[in-house]
Amino acid sequence: MCETTVYLERDGQLEKLMDDVARIVVTADGLELTRLFEAPQTVRAELRELDAQKHTAILRPRDASPAAPEWVLKRRSIRAYTDVPVTDAQVEAMLQAAMAAPSANDVRPWTFVVVRDPARRRALAETHRWSGMRAQAPVVIAVLGDPAASDHWIADCSAATENLLLTAAWLGLGAVWVAVYPRTGSEADVRQALNIPGRLRVLCLLPVGQPAEQKPPRTRYQESKVHYETL
Repeated sequence: MCETTVYLERDGQLEKLMDDVARIVVTADGLELTRLFEAPQTVRAELRELDAQKHTAILRPRDASPAAPEWVLKRRSIRAYTDVPVTDAQVEAMLQAAMAAPSANDVRPWTFVVVRDPARRRALAETHRWSGMRAQAPVVIAVLGDPAASDHWIADCSAATENLLLTAAWLGLGAVWVAVYPRTGSEADVRQALNIPGRLRVLCLLPVGQPAEQKPPRTRYQESKVHYETL
């Protein structure tokens, strides 16, 4: 093509971007603009209008790639809590979200135990070497599953647990997933503390409270972990 003046349209205004562009190539990252005897430059934009007679091209910014919602990225493992209570409404919201999780054959093999009693929370804190925060958190939620009801109880209860954790973050609360299953020793201690019948398994315990530590939102996205069509 002939040497072209390239403009970028932003908020209804044209901004001259580059003179004497000899080639415009569409790439996955945007538009590659090349001037004679110079290395190409990539602009994150798309071509809106090309006027061959006036030797002008008008670009418009490409929409930014969608990002994960911040309330999802705010889900961090919080292990320190203030003494501000967690309300019944907040607990119900977390449980509503938990039970909105997908479940194989819609069996929903989960059961939840909400623990507020200080003595019982202290007993739970002694069931796991990494769970001292259970005594400090105003609420501990036990996630239980019924293997007799579904072979997929672990996956179903894990999905419910993640929904609960995400909702806690959305509510401005802090929480942490303390794994119990498949450690049968810890599970037996939790079973005794909460009077859990033998047919139910303990997947995890979730201390929940107003966070006393601040962790910024983050993603741990790794492009190397993503493959398309085949591995």
